[in-house]
Amino acid sequence: MIRKLKIKFVITVMALITCLLAVLFSLFYFRTERTLYNESMAAMKDYASTQPGLIFFDRFGRIFETNEDKYSHLNMFVVEYYPSLKLIKPYGFYTELTSEQEKFLLFIVENAVSSKGSDGIIGKYNLRYLKSSITGGIRIVFLDKAYEDNTLHGILISLILLGCGSFVCFFIITLIICKIAVSPVEKSIIQQKQLVADISHELKTPLSIISANAEIISSKPDARVSELEKWLGYIKGETNRMSELISGMLYLSKTDEAAESYEKQILDLSSLVMGSLLPFESICFEKGLTLKTNIQPGIFIYGNRELLVRLVGILTENAVKYSNPSLGGIVSVDLYIIQDKTIMAVNNRGEVITGRQAKDIFKRFYRPDEARSRSEGGYGLGLAIANNIVELHDGKISLESNPTDGTTFIVTFKAS
Repeated sequence: MIRKLKIKFVITVMALITCLLAVLFSLFYFRTERTLYNESMAAMKDYASTQPGLIFFDRFGRIFETNEDKYSHLNMFVVEYYPSLKLIKPYGFYTELTSEQEKFLLFIVENAVSSKGSDGIIGKYNLRYLKSSITGGIRIVFLDKAYEDNTLHGILISLILLGCGSFVCFFIITLIICKIAVSPVEKSIIQQKQLVADISHELKTPLSIISANAEIISSKPDARVSELEKWLGYIKGETNRMSELISGMLYLSKTDEAAESYEKQILDLSSLVMGSLLPFESICFEKGLTLKTNIQPGIFIYGNRELLVRLVGILTENAVKYSNPSLGGIVSVDLYIIQDKTIMAVNNRGEVITGRQAKDIFKRFYRPDEARSRSEGGYGLGLAIANNIVELHDGKISLESNPTDGTTFIVTFKAS
């Protein structure tokens, strides 16, 4: 799919560029052709009104006039034709014409005279002509089109080479732009495929448990509900876990696609964090843990209350879940300002998260300890959600973990 998308992108862009280059080069070519024509016509008109010089025949038998003026790059000559006298008079000719030369003159003059317009081209000899009336006859200026043709030919070759070079350059640039432009789409598709695979994997176990327990219940049609309580409890537990999974995925989907829909306002972050931590005091007490807080008062933030409450809840719940009472049993939450940064740090004492694990800790469905996470009822979505919330508030979240200080999640916001 991505390959087809890239091919379509490149073909579309290159087609547009090719059409644009073709139009521009064609305009330049035909404009040059018209300019050369106008110059030739202006030279012929000017030449028809001046006194012609000597003429000569080239090695092909064509007759041209010698000149040293501004039209020296053009081969022109003048012939006067008097119909009543049947006389063809080439100006300045100083030797007697041969029969072949007379035939040449007669042919081009007859062609020019017989034409209806005042100018035209004699294709056989590639001559342009211009007629003007004189007393008793017609004056005809002939011009060799070789200069125009050679100039246009050179321009055409240059445009072809320039077009090919431009096409190659634009093709390379298009490939680079295509890679940059399609990269987010490619990343999104890969993430979607991975997401489907992860969800399928996560649903496989609870569905198997539900199915197995349902079979056990169906095999005991005469049993009382109290006798089936254990298996019903398993089904209910796995159903709740799947509901948690679906809820988390819907939440992530919402934060990914509708980030701007969350209403933000100036909030007292200090009060918000303190209020969010209250439910965890009893949870910590039950697990034999101590919840310590160090909240600097008067810290404000521009954000969404619901999201920030959830962020504090996720980080604190994660700290409580993975704390080890034997290592001190302290969960601490700090909130303070350093320079222009608002820092929230959540620390616990538990198993150290290695550097490799820390790189993936905020990915969806990632769990450093698969068995322990499953026994705790987690799906590895909490920290992914926390990361999304922090990004929606233009902040950053990081992790520090070592045996001495324990594991600390550090959230950094811009101070309001």
